Amino acid sequence: MAVVFIVGCSGNIEHSAESFTPPRIATSAPTAIATSAAVVGDVAAPEPPHATFDRTFSLAQSDLTFPAMVPSQLPVGPGGYIHRWGVYETAMKWSVDEPELEPRLITDWKMDSDGLGWILKLKSGVQFHGGWGEMTAADFVWSFEDEIRETSVHSGIGLARSTGAIIEAIDTYTVSIRLNQPSSFFFEAFLSNGSGAATKIFSKARVGTLGVDDAFLDISGGTGPYVFEKWNPGDEVVLRAFDGYHGMPPYVTTVHILEIKEPATQLAALKTGQIDASLVPAPLAADIASEPHLGIQSFGIPGSQRLYPQGQFCMDRTLDGTPVQPYPRPGYAPEKPWVGDCDSAVSLESARKVRVAMSMAIDRQSIVDNILDGFGRPSYLPEVVPPLLDRVWQDRWFIPYDPDAAKILLEQAGYPGGIDALMRITTGSHPLEVEIGQAVAQFLGALGGDVTTEVLTYSGNRPSVVAREQSDLWFRSSGGGTAEPPEISQLRRNPENAFNPGMEIKEPLAIISEMDSITSSEELDEVRERLYDSFSHNMWIIPVVLADQILGMNTDKIESWRMSSGSGYLGDFENIRLK
Repeated sequence: MAVVFIVGCSGNIEHSAESFTPPRIATSAPTAIATSAAVVGDVAAPEPPHATFDRTFSLAQSDLTFPAMVPSQLPVGPGGYIHRWGVYETAMKWSVDEPELEPRLITDWKMDSDGLGWILKLKSGVQFHGGWGEMTAADFVWSFEDEIRETSVHSGIGLARSTGAIIEAIDTYTVSIRLNQPSSFFFEAFLSNGSGAATKIFSKARVGTLGVDDAFLDISGGTGPYVFEKWNPGDEVVLRAFDGYHGMPPYVTTVHILEIKEPATQLAALKTGQIDASLVPAPLAADIASEPHLGIQSFGIPGSQRLYPQGQFCMDRTLDGTPVQPYPRPGYAPEKPWVGDCDSAVSLESARKVRVAMSMAIDRQSIVDNILDGFGRPSYLPEVVPPLLDRVWQDRWFIPYDPDAAKILLEQAGYPGGIDALMRITTGSHPLEVEIGQAVAQFLGALGGDVTTEVLTYSGNRPSVVAREQSDLWFRSSGGGTAEPPEISQLRRNPENAFNPGMEIKEPLAIISEMDSITSSEELDEVRERLYDSFSHNMWIIPVVLADQILGMNTDKIESWRMSSGSGYLGDFENIRLK
């Protein structure tokens, strides 16, 4: 039987659960780690449904770094895992069948008459894992307020603060959200499950009882169809079906996610039956497809592979005039060829020419053909993916592969012998991220400079990024894209956000701020075109390729796996059906 896909888009401490205008939106609700010290009373771990039929599924993941189980301390990457894996939930979820949002933790919502807020009706009877009680408006309010508080590392705090977002519990099951200015992006950014930045609902009582330090390591407290039974960093995550789930109980009752860093080792495990599914590097897709019990499928929204020329920190104040602290940023390095002196127009123009030269030196089609084996496409606009990319594309954004023209630009900028650079390549998202990053480094080195590479995990690199300490080149991959517009977070790289890939520049942020208050889709696209013109001209972020994700699966075991339309990441385990 064919496999059905419906898509749109380390350590050694073991944690075990011993106890314990927005997008089109559907209006009907779907049918719907704890440490040994983090124990609440004598509440036992819930028994999974269908206990006599343990339907097990196993998957390989390249990085199982333990996340922080407190909203304000949760990075975007692990934050995406915990809701895509079905443990934590958001107010709404992208549908499987159509590119629309459907209620998950709410039953209804209504926009205020002035367009500056929403009333959300929460679903009653939703139980937190681990015996933490029923989800109420107090939990919803606390989760949002904690993730945007002053010391938060959450990726959405800039958008929340710039709109003056205030959340309030009206009654036990009703929440009000108010903004002090219109926002085209707020609803989708915080209430959908499109990205790791979305608001996931945590138990307020859990953190209040355990304290922040213990809650940080505690794996109880979600509301989804699965509970964390174990999170052993660098080794394995185990999910069990939650017997008290408020929706349809999941068919698969146990999910094992194994950390296997090397793609070749993942595929060996897939071939021998140690795991049931794994991402597949494009050059090995034919080999996997030749196995009689395995199949492959391109799925989801392609992921951006891009180069961040870090160190472009040129804002001493936010758009609203608040002083940036500290300033200058630790990573501001005007001596770097791609950065320039923020106070000198001549220096900034030279740095722009360097970035454009770097972009023109990359043979994107060669990467698609020889590394991705055709499973992808060149990228000419940073962070913009289909279907939005195909709808707004303008030919003037095309970037030619022209090393000779690149050398002329470098000479004009004062670097006739090329540039020297260290490029960090982070792992954990795509099986070919290292190969793509090293190819980019070779293309840049061909201009005459010495370009070296350093490979490290995304989780290992992120703290220095949050601290604005880096001024080197960073090649960053994404496993899959999402349906959210890049203006929500990927291009909104402002001083207020915790995460920043190395650029704080007023010009694009001012355009995005203008977009925030627009409600007409036609007018929004007109301003968006100006934004993309700005990124294309300045190359603040250098796009490389959009890489398809290829999933290899044991087709003797898996009958179907229906994935949500708005996310390109592996998840939705509750929608897996076995033969």
